Formats: sequence, structure tokens, C-alpha cells
Amino acid sequence: MRLRSLEIQGFKSFPDRTKLSFHDGITAVVGPNGSGKSNIADAVRWVLGEQSTKTLRGGKMEDVIFGGTQARKPQGYAQVLLTIDNADRALACDSDVVTVGRKLYRSGESEYRLNGAAVRLKDVYELFMDTGLGRDGYSIIGQGKIAEIVSAKSTQRREIFEEAAGISKYRYRKLEAQRRLEAAEENLLRLRDILDELESRVEPLRAQSEKAAQFLEYAGEKKTLEISLWVLTLDKSRAVLREQEDKILLCRDEHDGVQAELDGIEGQINAFFAQMQALAVEIDSRRGRVREIEELTAQSGAEIAVLRNDMAHNDASVERIRAELEQSDASDSDLDERIHTFEAQIAKRRQGLDDLCRRHEEVQRELTTLGEVQEDCRGKIDALKERRFGLTQSINEVKLSSASSSSLIDETIARLESLKEGAVVKDENIAKIRRELSDCGELLEGIEENLLSLQNSRRGCQMKLEGRRQKLDALLEQRRALEDKARAHTQRAKLLFDMENSLEGFSQSVKYIMEQARRGAIGDVYGPVSRLISVEDDYALAVEIALGAAMQNIVVKDEAVAKRAIGMLKSSKSGRATFLPVSTVKGNRLNENWLPGTDGFVGVAADLVRCDERYRGVINQLLGRIVIVRDLDCAAAAAKKGGYRFRVVTLDGQVVNAGGSMTGGWAARSAGILSRSKEIEELKGRAAACEKEMAGLDGQIKSLREEIAAVQASLAGIDGELATAQEDKIRYTAEQKQLASARDEAVRSREQAAEEYGRLAERLEELKEKNVTSAELTDDLNRQLDEVAQQLGVLASKRDTCAAQASEVSARLSRQDVEIISITKEIDGLRQMADQLRDQKLHQKEHVAGLERQRADYLRENAEIREKIAQAEQRREDYAAQAAALGAEIEQKTQARNACEAKTTALRADEKEITARRETAGRELARLEEKKASLQAEYDGIISRLWDEYEITRTQASEIARPVEDAGKAQRRLGELKGKIRALGNVNVGAIEEYKEVSERYRFLKTQTDDAEKSRAELMKLITQLTSDMQSIFADNFGRIAENFSRIFTELFDGGRAELTLTDPGSVLESGIEIYVQPPGKIIKNLAALSGGEQAFVAIAIYFAILKVRPSPFCLLDEIEAALDDVNVVKYAQYLRTMCDRTQFITITHRRGTMEEADMLYGVTMQEEGVSKLLELHVSEIESKLGIK
Repeated sequence: MRLRSLEIQGFKSFPDRTKLSFHDGITAVVGPNGSGKSNIADAVRWVLGEQSTKTLRGGKMEDVIFGGTQARKPQGYAQVLLTIDNADRALACDSDVVTVGRKLYRSGESEYRLNGAAVRLKDVYELFMDTGLGRDGYSIIGQGKIAEIVSAKSTQRREIFEEAAGISKYRYRKLEAQRRLEAAEENLLRLRDILDELESRVEPLRAQSEKAAQFLEYAGEKKTLEISLWVLTLDKSRAVLREQEDKILLCRDEHDGVQAELDGIEGQINAFFAQMQALAVEIDSRRGRVREIEELTAQSGAEIAVLRNDMAHNDASVERIRAELEQSDASDSDLDERIHTFEAQIAKRRQGLDDLCRRHEEVQRELTTLGEVQEDCRGKIDALKERRFGLTQSINEVKLSSASSSSLIDETIARLESLKEGAVVKDENIAKIRRELSDCGELLEGIEENLLSLQNSRRGCQMKLEGRRQKLDALLEQRRALEDKARAHTQRAKLLFDMENSLEGFSQSVKYIMEQARRGAIGDVYGPVSRLISVEDDYALAVEIALGAAMQNIVVKDEAVAKRAIGMLKSSKSGRATFLPVSTVKGNRLNENWLPGTDGFVGVAADLVRCDERYRGVINQLLGRIVIVRDLDCAAAAAKKGGYRFRVVTLDGQVVNAGGSMTGGWAARSAGILSRSKEIEELKGRAAACEKEMAGLDGQIKSLREEIAAVQASLAGIDGELATAQEDKIRYTAEQKQLASARDEAVRSREQAAEEYGRLAERLEELKEKNVTSAELTDDLNRQLDEVAQQLGVLASKRDTCAAQASEVSARLSRQDVEIISITKEIDGLRQMADQLRDQKLHQKEHVAGLERQRADYLRENAEIREKIAQAEQRREDYAAQAAALGAEIEQKTQARNACEAKTTALRADEKEITARRETAGRELARLEEKKASLQAEYDGIISRLWDEYEITRTQASEIARPVEDAGKAQRRLGELKGKIRALGNVNVGAIEEYKEVSERYRFLKTQTDDAEKSRAELMKLITQLTSDMQSIFADNFGRIAENFSRIFTELFDGGRAELTLTDPGSVLESGIEIYVQPPGKIIKNLAALSGGEQAFVAIAIYFAILKVRPSPFCLLDEIEAALDDVNVVKYAQYLRTMCDRTQFITITHRRGTMEEADMLYGVTMQEEGVSKLLELHVSEIESKLGIK
């Protein structure tokens, strides 16, 4: 496994896409301080899952995104891609190349990707576990980590040694097994609680189930017996209904004959009435024309008056224009005189301006001369200043020469500088420890805040989960209610559909004819009237009452079909029926134009019905002479106004018959046969709407279930983060105590160095007092410097005098400029005023011409007005003649209308006699229909009880019913069954199914409990095995690391001794790790007593020992050799070279020894402020160009 490349975009100081390619050996990244070298190491840490902002050298995670400069905008996200060669399958991924990516948006959203696929942070950790890479690995080593391994407590060093020993994966698996064990124990406890609760329910449910079974047995027998009795009653009611229908048909035929005779007389009355209305319209038209002529005559008179007034107004305007022309001639001479005065003033001002310009040129020449004198003075002053600078430099050189004469002073200063540098290093170390201590405290505060935030998030997730579950339960309940509602609509629609197919509510004769038509025995039968029409719900009852038994009239094509159908009824003795041939029945409609204005008028019944146009004649025959109104009062008024010549029906079913009789009261809706089809469609629509709403709820339920799964996943993630945060808190608390101890030791060392520095500073002052300087040379140079200063003063005075004169001349020049501008503006003003007077004279001439044109227009307009007055007089005479002719026509039309009224009165007397006969037949028909309605209501009541009680149709009831031999005995048995059912008391019918479900659930949970106990035992066995394996692996690898450390320390320090030991060998997995070292010629009791370079070298030796035992595929070293001197840097680099065969090294450095060992160099520069750039250099190419072999 090798690192191929690193791609950075928008991360810290790398806003542009930047790619680093890596090869075997050592790759060095170099560059000046602040250029962004360490940001490369941070990018590798970050992409491998680092979550600590302190480790990434930031305050918050958003700080890793490029924040912008003066020339560049901030980036919206940061992205890092790390590409690894996995040909040896060192990583648990079935791919030769593995690319790990991390992306963070400024909004806070982030994502991890593995070969382009989105993964979790946990997946990245697990991928690199026990490889030396990752968050707690040893593949990325910085200066802070070097100091940490030496300064940390023995227990805090375990993390890196555990990763090196290869037990991190085992420890992770052990923690996972422990979490699963806790979950299994909680699950087992919950299962036992549920089992206890179910045990207490099984026995009571068994007793309830047996009782419910007995109830269902009684209820089934009761249902069959009750339905059988109802079917028997229905059969008897149907026979009586057929007899009543035959009587109604005979009475309707008699009624229809009288109605036809009455319709003939009404037709004649309507014809005369229409003629009278036409004459009245003509009379009204001519009277209207007379009124229009009178209005036109009056308008002509008014027009003449207006024209005469306009002519008088024009005469007055002509006189006014004449006066204005006389006044305009007088003002021309005044304007010429004023223009001449302004032109004289302009000539005088121009002469003064010319004199002023000549004086201005003379002053300008004087100012130029003074400027040349000033420039000469400046040149001489610059030369003297250069000489003064040279003298000053000579004086400084003499002083420096005198200061360097004492070697003793130099030695003392050198020692002081050495102490000062040492103090700076110690101060930096103290400051660094204090910063780390502060950072550690801040980090602990952050961890505490993170813990609190995670706990709050966990509570929020739990609340959210509970809310989603409650919402899901509510939606499921809502869906069940909709399902029940849809089922009810569907069953009701099925019942009505069965009734429609079986012609329920129709007479036996109608059923017989429709059945024969369906079989093809008789053709061109269109169906009963009720099936051929549709009507709005508001008008349904009124139309049903208006039609009465005619709803069952059968519409056929022609008389031949009707005769054939009547013959079939007669031969089969299937009853009587009325047939309506479309070819002969055309109908007769009311023609009462006054009806639409009547109070409460709804419409003629035929107009409120929708049907195919070929049936319109039939509908007009049945409903064309029936009026629908709002209520009974409106019906009485309309019938009276119409002379009781037609039927009037109210919306609630009351009737005023022709002739004046009234039929009313409560009315049944004829079994709903008129609106049954429409109700079926409405029920289907409601069922479909319920299905659609259920589909919408299904989507919401699915979404909620997905949300619940997502919240549960988030809750599991938060639990993992909580465990990690608790571990971080323990680790950083121990680190804080170790840093406090190191700070106290560094402060004591700094105080000792300060005492030595004070003694040497006093000695240096004593030496400076004894130093002899070259005073004479310095005095001579100072005298020359004074002479130069005097000459500079004289020239400066002369320059200032010239400047004052130039200022005075410049002031005179400015005053003249102001005066020139003032005179120029005055001349421009006078010229503008003269131009305005000329424009005024021109405008006055144009005004006079306009007045002349207006006078001519007024005179021409008066001539036209005289002609219009003559025309208006002529029109007024014509209108008078037309009015006289129209009066004669009106008289003639009035006489014709009176003749029509006399004939209509005679026909009304005949109509009254026939109406009386029709009313007698109508009353008998109404009586028969009411009796039939009562019988039908009784029949429908039983049908409704069948549906209400058992939700079955008449056809289904016949299938269920059994023959009843003795109705009385059957009634007594029915009473016994009802008594037994009452004796059972409250019965829980659902107990049968509930008992079955609870029993099955009890058996299922019992099996689950046994499985959970088995799983718990297996997990405990696994934890024991993992602990044993970890102890064995850690002990073995720790011994090898300790042995390598001892040997590598001796090589790097050219002698000495070093050991790694466990503080508690009896507890290998919990023991701390101690480091004992003894450099050549020294006895060290505490690691803090080592110098900074020695501490760094010890830590480097430990890391080298780890890499010998567990070599990491690649290792990134961030200036870990910074504290070493040049000799030790060379040793470090040479030893690094010996390990390149197993590990690929990327080192960030500014030390020459490390650079010389590198195979490839990357230079990091910051040519643009705040933006890092890369320069790639192959060392072999550089050596080739320089001729180095």
C-alpha cells in the first residue's frame, strides 16, 4: 500500500485545485515560514477523519475553508481527496486504488466519500484501523506529537502504543460487543416484562373467545330466520303492488283522454292570445314612434336656439380682435428703442476688457522670471545636502571603528546574545506550554459543551422519534377510518347497482318487457322514462311527483313496437303497461309568457329535465304542461292566475291540479328509481375520493416511516459520538495535569538563566567606560558639517524671498483673472437681454397674423350657422306630418285586438266544463297513486331494514332465505334466539381473533427471549476471547518495540542506554508506559531534565522503533527535527533513508540535512497574499542539470 496523490481545493490557504503526486522514497515539502507548508499535513489529518479543531490549528471547523483575501472571495466549501494504491489489498476494500474524500460546506454540512460513494465517518475509521493511519495512528507526526510522547504521563502514552501493537481493532470490537451486550440485556428485560403481561391476558381472552363463538352461532341462526320472514313479507307486498299498478294504468288512460280534449281548446285560446299580444306589440311600437317624433321636434327647436347664440358670440369675438390689432401697432416702436440701448452698452464693456487683457500678459511674464530664480536656489541646496550626508556617514564610520576595538566587549556581547537567545527559546517553550495548557482547557470546555450538545441532541432525537411515532399512529387510524368509509360507499353502490339491474321498484309488466328486450325478443325498446332522464337533486322530488306512475311508462321507437309489446303482455298475462312511441308522441308545452315573472317560479318541469333530444317530444307530453314553483303559496297564486288550466307542483311535492283541486302531505320518493343511477355514480366518486386520500396517506406513512428510521440512525450515531467524547474528556484531563507540571519546571530553568544575564550585563558596562574613542577626528568632521549648515541657511533665505515675491505677483494675476471673467459675464448678460427683445418683437408679429386668421374664421362660421338654421326649420315641419299618419294606424289596430278578446271569452266557457271532468279523473288517479306509494313505502322499509341490519340486497336476501312453513312458529323461534343473545350479556366478538393473536405473540416472544439469552451468553464469551487476544498481541509487540527502541537510541546517540517498561506488568491492557533514557556521559532521573533537542531525539527514536515493528504504508513528518542541531539532523535523515524500503515518507522541513536526503522536493510559496502555490522539483533532475553525480 502506497500513497499516490493528495488533491486539495478550498482548504485553508489553498483556494485553487492543487494536486501533489507522491513516489517511493522521501518527498520533502519546503518553503518559508507562513507559506502554508503545514496546511498540507492538516489536509491529510482532516481527510482521515480528524475532528479536533485544536489539532487542525483552528477555532472552529469552518476555519478550514479558505476565508478569502483582498483580491479573492471566500470559498463556499473545502475538499480534500487522498488516493492510495491498494494493489496488495492492505485495506479491506476490493479495489486496486482507494480514494478517500471529505468535503465541508460553509453551511456546516459535510460528507465523506470512499471511491465516490457516500460513507460515514465510522466507515473511514474502520478502514484504516490497525494500519498506523487514521485519527489515533502514528502515520502523521508533528512537533506537538513529538513533545507529547515524552512529556505525557505514562498512562497517556498508551494510545500510540496500542495502535502500533495492532490491538485497536480488537479494542474497538470489544467495545462494540460490550455495547451489543448492554442492548441485549435491555432487550431481554423488556421481553420478560412483555411476557409477564401477556401471560395475564391469555386465560381471560380464552373465556371471552368461547362466549363469542356461542354468540355468533345464535346470531347466524337469527339472521337466517329473520331474513326468511322478511322475504316472505316482500313477496306478499309485491303481489298487492302489481294489482294496484293495473288499476292506476286504467285510470291514467281515462285521464289522458280528457286531457287531450282540453289541450285542443287550450291550443285555440293560446292562438287568439298570441294574436292579441302581437297586435298589442304593434300598437306599442307605433305609440313609441310618435313619442320619438315629438322628441325630435323639440330637439330641432333647441338646435335652432343654440345656433343663433353661437352666431352672436362670433360677432363679439370679431370686435375684440379688431381692438387687439390696434394696440399691437403701438408697442413695436418701443421695442426697437430698447434694443439699440443694449447694443451701445455691449460696445463700451468690450473696450475695457481689451485693456485689462494687455496688463494681464505683463504680470504673467514677471511671474515666470521669479520661478527661474527659485529653481537655481533649489539646485545649490540639493548639492549642499549631499555633502552633509557624506560628512554624517564619515562620522558614523569613525564611531563604528572605535566600537570594534575591544575584543573583550565582543566576547561579552556574544555571551549575552547566547543567553538572550536561550531565554527566547525558554520563553517560547514556556509560552508554548501555557498555550497548550490553555488550549487543553478550552478543548475540555469544548468537549463539555459538545457532551451537553450531544445529550440535548439525543433528547431532541428521542422527542422527535416519539412525535413521529404518534403522528404515524394517527395517520394509520385515519387511513383505517377512510378504508371503512370507502368500503361502506362501495357496498351501498353495489346494493343500488343490483337494484338497478333487477329493476327493483318497477312493476312486473315493465320488468317483463325489459327482460324480453334484453333477450332480443322485441326490438327498439328504449326503456322506462325514469331511466332516460336525469334531474338535479333540488328538483328530483317535484319531478317524481309530477311524473307519478308515468315514470314506469316505456318509451319505444314507433306504434308497431308498442303493439307488439302489448300483445306479449296480454299473451303472457304479465300485467299492463303504458307505451310512448317516439314517432307519434310529440307533446304540447305551455305558452304562458307571464309565468317567468311569477313569484317563486322555478321552471316548466320539461325544462328541468335532461334527456336525449329524440325523447324531447315524450318529455314535453309528460311534463310540458306542469309548472314547478318554490312552495304551496306560490303554487296557489300561479294556478289562480292561469285560470287552473295546468298542474303546479312545489319543490317539496305538493300539487295544485288543473281545475283547482290540491293534493299534498307527506310523499315517498317512489323507491328512488329516478335518482338511483346518479346516486350510484356519486357513491363511486366518493369511494374513489377515499381511495385517493388513502393513497396520499400511504405516501405520508411511508415518508414518516423513513423519517423514523433516519432518526433512529441519528440516535445511534449520537450514542457513538457521546462515547467518543467521554473518552476524549478523560484523556485531555490527564494531559492538562502533565502540562502544568512541565510549565513549573520550565519557569525554574528560565529564572536561573536570567540571573546569569544580569551579572554579565554589569560587566559589559564597566568595559565600555574604559574604551578610548577617536575624538579629534570626530570634532573636525563636525566643524565641516556646521559650515555646510550655514551655507544652506543663506540659500534657503534667498529662496524664501523669491517665493514671497512670486506669491504677490500670483495674487495680482488672480485678481485680474476674476475681473476679466466678471466683464465677460456682464457682456454675455447684455447680449442675452437684447436677444430676448428681438424674440419678443418676432413673437408679436406672429400674434398679429394669428388674430387676422381668427377674424376670418369667425366670419366664415357665421355664414355656415345661417344655413344650418334654415335646415332645422324644414325638419320640424316634416316631423309634424309623420305624427298625424301614425295616429290613424293606432286606432285601426286597437279595433282588431278587441275582436280577438271577444272570441277568447267564448272558448273559456268550454274549457271550464272539460277541466271539471279532468279533475274528477285526476282525483281518482291521485288516490290510487297514494295507496300505491303507501304499499311501496312498506316494501322499501323492509328493503332498508335488510341493508341497515345485514348490509344485503333483495337478491342476496332471497339466496339466504329458507322456506317458511309456519310463520307463527318461526316468529316464536326468533323470539327465543333474541332472548338467548340477551342472556349472554356483553359479548366481545373481537376476542376470538384477539385470543388467536395474543397466543401467537406469546409463543413468538417466548422464542425471542430464548434467542436473546443465547445471544447474551455468546457475547460474553466473545468479550473474554477478545481480552485474551489483546493481552497476548500487546505484550508480544510491546516487547519488540522496546527492544528496537534500545538499539535505535544507541545508534542515534552514539551510545547510552534506553528502556521502555510497563508500570503494571500484571495488567497489560491498563498499565502505563515509562521511558528510561541515559545519554552518553549523563545520568538522567527525569525526562524533563533533557534539553529540547534531546527530548525530540528520544521521541524520534520511539517512532522509529514503532515503524520497525509495525511499518506504516506512508508517514507524514511535520518538522519533527526542528529542535535538532545540524549534526543530529543529518543522523536523523540518514536513518530515515534506511527505512524507505517499507515506508513512504513525506516530510515538511526547512532543514538542509533533510532536504539533501529527499528524492523529490515540493516548494510552497505565497506569491499572492494569503494564497499558497506549489513548485515540484525532482532532485535527480536538479543534480543532472548541475552536473552532480
